[in-house]
Amino acid sequence: MRAETRLRPRLLAAVLACLCLSAPGLAPSGARRADAAETTPAQSRPNARAARVLVVSIDGLDARYLRDADRHGLKIPTLRRLMAAGAWSRAGVVGVYPSVTYPSHTTLVTGARPSRHGVYGNGVFEPPPKRQTGAWYWFARDIKADTLWQAAARRGLKTALVSWPVSTGAGDWNVPEIWQPGGTQEESRARMSEHARPAGLLEEVARADARLYGAVTRDEGDDMRTRFAEYLLAEKRPRVALVHLFDLDHFEHDYGPFTAEAFALLEKSDAYLARILAAAERAGTLAETAVFVVSDHGFRPVTKAFYPNVALERAGLLKWREERDARGATRRVVGEWRAVAYTSAAYAAVILKDPNDRDALRRALAAFRDYEPVGGDGGGPGVLRVVGRAELNRLGADPRAAFTLDPTEGFTFEGGHAADVVADTKSRGQHGHLPGPADFRASFVASGAGVARRGDLGEVRMIDIGPTIARTLGLSLRDAEGRPLRLR
Repeated sequence: MRAETRLRPRLLAAVLACLCLSAPGLAPSGARRADAAETTPAQSRPNARAARVLVVSIDGLDARYLRDADRHGLKIPTLRRLMAAGAWSRAGVVGVYPSVTYPSHTTLVTGARPSRHGVYGNGVFEPPPKRQTGAWYWFARDIKADTLWQAAARRGLKTALVSWPVSTGAGDWNVPEIWQPGGTQEESRARMSEHARPAGLLEEVARADARLYGAVTRDEGDDMRTRFAEYLLAEKRPRVALVHLFDLDHFEHDYGPFTAEAFALLEKSDAYLARILAAAERAGTLAETAVFVVSDHGFRPVTKAFYPNVALERAGLLKWREERDARGATRRVVGEWRAVAYTSAAYAAVILKDPNDRDALRRALAAFRDYEPVGGDGGGPGVLRVVGRAELNRLGADPRAAFTLDPTEGFTFEGGHAADVVADTKSRGQHGHLPGPADFRASFVASGAGVARRGDLGEVRMIDIGPTIARTLGLSLRDAEGRPLRLR
């Protein structure tokens, strides 16, 4: 989430013993499938059936961090023990398109792809000349598919959500992920308080925890999110809890994936996870809780940015105009247009003002032809690949897009104005690409109540995770396109 996180504001042996986490550590990369030889599904003995579910999303947790933990020397004891005691995906999770935070998190709780659940990117597409507010898909009302919290409510199960994307206004207790674009931390916190459920929740937690906001910085906020989760688990004892930690993603954007900075932040995330489990133990609920650790996408290093709207301008398909932002600064935004690129991280969807404008479609496709890979032995890798409507339909992607652009290695997209089509970028890591490649997959770990010690599950589809979590509690997701994984 670079634009994502900038805008948003020890392992306890006794705790993990309740999850039977005494198994040996993970085998090094390239070794046998974890636990597969030692314990087959038929031999395994799952813990008691789950009465509760705890889902912790570590934003940007690329599957390779878990698979190659030994090679990187990662100190992630909580994750290691959860993996060893339960089930996980060594090959990683094949996500949805675009592989960015908000569509992915919505898939995690619906089991549906974006074309069905209706969340097509992070930010809301605000067609020019409408004023660009910087709004994201913050609200649960934007989701068009059945969600985990709705399924829980039908059974009378209480839910708690901490910074879960696209959930503002949902659940019994909700610390919402919402902020004031371009505003201060205080202004964003006021918006969180305004939309918290129930009213006064943030103030209630602050009265109980004097250090709630003590470690919040421009770059890190997961200590705060962990403190909210600790309070809700210990004091409210929800049957379904969803927690989103995203400092790792921010550091991967700023420093690049698989860097010393990213490794150090992941180790912090592991410690936050341990604290969250400890809170469930204090509540006396950990032994009956199925614990899921998930993520939304992998990560790739980048050094260059491509500006698709500059290419469309040169094709005569849009014009720029000037407006003042919230701080009074002048900026260039799209004014008149026949085709415009809606960007979200390393994803760009080209949308036609008139979907039947075949001339605009032809000219838009031609605008990117020179940047595609060149065939033959002497050809270059190009900057991007055009993804046509037929492929987008198969992927369940944004139905509004005439086509999308997928960047080649080292490139990301920017939606604004620039002097040239290609420029350097300050970002060092990005996501949003087409799902599927082995070097760009999310993570999945399941452990605790109701989960057998199954080891490696093989490749997992993101659309299967929501139905799996739901079935743990005997729930069903009415619009899911995936199917539950076999964990018992």
